[in-house]
Amino acid sequence: MDTTENHNDDYDSPWKEGMELYFKELMQFFFPDIAREIAWKRGYEFLDKELQQVVRDAEIGRKHADKLVKVWSLEDEPFHVMIHIEVQSDKDPDFLRRMYIYNYRIFDKSERPVTSLAILADEISSWRPNGYTSEQWGCEIHFKFPMVKLIDYADKIDDLLDHTNPFAIITAAHLKTKATKDNPQERYTWKWTITRALYEKGFSATDILSLYRLVDWLMMLPHDLTKQFTKNLIAYEEEKKMPYVTSAERIGMDKGQLNEAREMVLEALDTKFSSNVPADIHKLIKDLNNRVMLRKLLRSTIQSKDIDDFRKTLEELTAEDPA
Repeated sequence: MDTTENHNDDYDSPWKEGMELYFKELMQFFFPDIAREIAWKRGYEFLDKELQQVVRDAEIGRKHADKLVKVWSLEDEPFHVMIHIEVQSDKDPDFLRRMYIYNYRIFDKSERPVTSLAILADEISSWRPNGYTSEQWGCEIHFKFPMVKLIDYADKIDDLLDHTNPFAIITAAHLKTKATKDNPQERYTWKWTITRALYEKGFSATDILSLYRLVDWLMMLPHDLTKQFTKNLIAYEEEKKMPYVTSAERIGMDKGQLNEAREMVLEALDTKFSSNVPADIHKLIKDLNNRVMLRKLLRSTIQSKDIDDFRKTLEELTAEDPA
């Protein structure tokens, strides 16, 4: 049996997408005290461009799972608060300094209160950074931020899978991806357990599809186990009469057939946008010969607000890899 190719495990991208899909649920799960202080009815706004500018100005040049979100406070006189969330997958000696730099640069640009939050997704239990300090000749800096450590949930997987918050599922998938990086068969078993929990805990069809994509993205399997997993999932969905994942993806992606992959993306687009997909987009997709790119486009149909949003993603991907 081949390996899981764990050097290809992608932790940051699923977390980034998960934060966009379920920001409120993330706050309620990891930072409930803060979540209760947010005026959710007034909405919130992701500030990706502003965060990119902060990263460029700080000359750090990293691309990890972090988000900048503008929310409203529930205080007597509501005001905007900036929330910066960083998911750190590995121990980093520069992490504390970077959190401090981002905090004051966001404040400098926005002139709004900034709350920095950290989700530590590494495997080192003793590494628990939650503040930055500096002192020289009586001039002192003390910067402290709330932090959660995912490994603290490692012995609570059953509780996570019994939870109805999407980030309980994402956390379970992340932990078991890390724990099974050298054991593809065990990863298969846990992926099946987590996938079944999606169907059995009352998630909506939309949430099942969205969360399955994130679990699938995290818990990559070698080709032979992927085929076996797909076969079992088809049978399971038929038994449950809940063909959410298999109907949406038609499983062709795992067969390595480019024509099926292209048709899958086009069908998803036609369904999402009521068949109002421009001819030039059809042509661009028909010309694609990259299965990884097609897989990303299939996922983006869920994320795209409209066809122009999807077009932007398509153009960005084809610009990166015109072949």
